[in-house]
Amino acid sequence: MAVKTGSPMVLTMLALLSLLVAGAASAETVKQVNTDDGSLALSSHGALIASGIIAGIALILIGFFFNFFGYKLVKVLIFLAGFCVVGGLVLYAEYKIRAPQEDEKGRQLWYLGVAAICGLLGGTLLLFLYKVGLALVGALGGFALASWILAMKSGGLIHSDVGRILFIVAFVLVGMALVFFIERPAIIIASAIWGSYALFVGIDCFARTGFQYTALAFLNAPGAIYETSPKVYAMIAGMAVCACLGIVTQFWTTRSKSGKFLPL
Repeated sequence: MAVKTGSPMVLTMLALLSLLVAGAASAETVKQVNTDDGSLALSSHGALIASGIIAGIALILIGFFFNFFGYKLVKVLIFLAGFCVVGGLVLYAEYKIRAPQEDEKGRQLWYLGVAAICGLLGGTLLLFLYKVGLALVGALGGFALASWILAMKSGGLIHSDVGRILFIVAFVLVGMALVFFIERPAIIIASAIWGSYALFVGIDCFARTGFQYTALAFLNAPGAIYETSPKVYAMIAGMAVCACLGIVTQFWTTRSKSGKFLPL
């Protein structure tokens, strides 16, 4: 399948990187994460701040793209998977080594630039490592599904820190493996689940139910606490419905008139 990789992809990458910065900064500064705290999208005075707005919009747009168009634009998916994983890991390492203070805008931009370059290199490399790229798409789907399951209960369905990590790792590995055994269905399902997860985390940047903090809490971010509520359960249900719609849509739109799958 021929996929154009022009300026729209560049805009998407920039939005993704803005999201990563907002998420990493939030993980370092949050003291307690619960359903009443909107620190990803809020300032200390309770107003929406730029990073939260950018993160929310980027997640909604990218989540919608993954959810409904993932398989049709599989090369873009592979690039973005590499960009997210490599750029995210670099950014995480930077913040763990020395998190910038609130007034250190220069350091934040420097971290952003380094992570962007590394993410671009990682995404570009994966375009030449096709199977590895597909595995990362499966990994993202596995991570999102594991987070969704853990979100069923305050503090996570599994309360043990080690148990949660092992649970997430197991789903990531299964997602990666399924891509090699049932490539097309696995790509569709993984991209829809990850897209739906990203979409609803983006919505929560504005709705502030607490659903956005699932990943932070389950990956043991310092001081992060995840609590459920009726609003959070509504987000969980919404994610499931959206993922199912995405899966059905992708299966429907990637079939030819003969009823067979369109080739990658």
